[in-house]
Amino acid sequence: MISKPLALLTAAIAVVGANSMVLAPITGAVSQDIGGDPADIVQAAAAYGVTTAISAIFLAPRADVIGADKALFQSVIVILVSMVASVFAPTLLALTAAQALGGIGAGMAIPAIYALAPQLGPKGEEKRSMGLVLSGWTLALVGGVAGSGFLAEWAGWRSVYAVLAIAIIGVFFAMRRVDLRVDMSRARPTSPLTALGVPGITRGLFAAGAFMLAFYGTYAFIGAHVHDALGMGTDGAGFVTLFYGTGFGLAALIDKYVDRLPQRQAGLLSFTCLTVIYLAFLVFGGSFAALAGLALIWGIVQHLGLNFVVSRLAGLDASQRGAVLGLNSAVTYLAVTGGALAFRPLYEMGGFALCNVLSAICVAAAAIESLTAKRV
Repeated sequence: MISKPLALLTAAIAVVGANSMVLAPITGAVSQDIGGDPADIVQAAAAYGVTTAISAIFLAPRADVIGADKALFQSVIVILVSMVASVFAPTLLALTAAQALGGIGAGMAIPAIYALAPQLGPKGEEKRSMGLVLSGWTLALVGGVAGSGFLAEWAGWRSVYAVLAIAIIGVFFAMRRVDLRVDMSRARPTSPLTALGVPGITRGLFAAGAFMLAFYGTYAFIGAHVHDALGMGTDGAGFVTLFYGTGFGLAALIDKYVDRLPQRQAGLLSFTCLTVIYLAFLVFGGSFAALAGLALIWGIVQHLGLNFVVSRLAGLDASQRGAVLGLNSAVTYLAVTGGALAFRPLYEMGGFALCNVLSAICVAAAAIESLTAKRV
């Protein structure tokens, strides 16, 4: 049975993750209300991503000094303020500012959650604890992508942020009742520069970057592929996303078995399987049924890969865990932008298949890194 601290961290990652995803499905409704084209509303999402990356680099290291529990508590307050500001935003500029503030909070929150997960779970089951917390992204994906569109349709886009605000208030009060404190006896000031000096950090971040770039480069164009090549609407893309999210959540059931593998083997297995999956998309992506089925498997393996990447980085230096995981979050959000920018010309030239090829190359490089690493 999942412990109260891990349940709380899972809920926190679900709400923070959903907040990062909900704007994309409701841009049309937002533009109709506050003016501008849907493409203009994307500026607010871009502001969120930029401030998340900056915050993850420069503010996440505070967790190594004040404690990840306190850093998470402070970030929850910042995120709550941003959600309330989003609910009442009268203009695009105000919404962009509110989203930028939310990114600052997320850049602190996500590394803090990742830092707490292996410390608050049972000893010897650190990767399983991380896997349970990562399953919160499934709730974020299903609730954020599917739920926000439905809610915006029936109650307006502002209701989406109102619901998220209520959810983050629940997390806030739960944090007042659940003990998330961890050992701070080795606490010391850290920074991005000190984190970059940790042995193994460069290779770990390379694997994380290649892994996330491969994911976002393919995921970003699934909707376009379903529309352009398969002739289906947004409901078809949502169905594929639902299958992916289901697989991501189901993977938590097998984390305890993968946890028994040496970490290098776990990484090699995950990245190799992902390489095969991206190549399978290349071959079978023209069939909607095959695309949905592969998305389910993709979600399972993506969960295992993310668990490996985060657990590996979290274990490099316990005294600098906040700074190290902050760099990981920065790399992740850079991959979000890089996936859209680098893969778009490929999609325009060769469609979804060419995106799959580059994704396969990225995770194959991560697999080779895991195979050749002296210490993972």
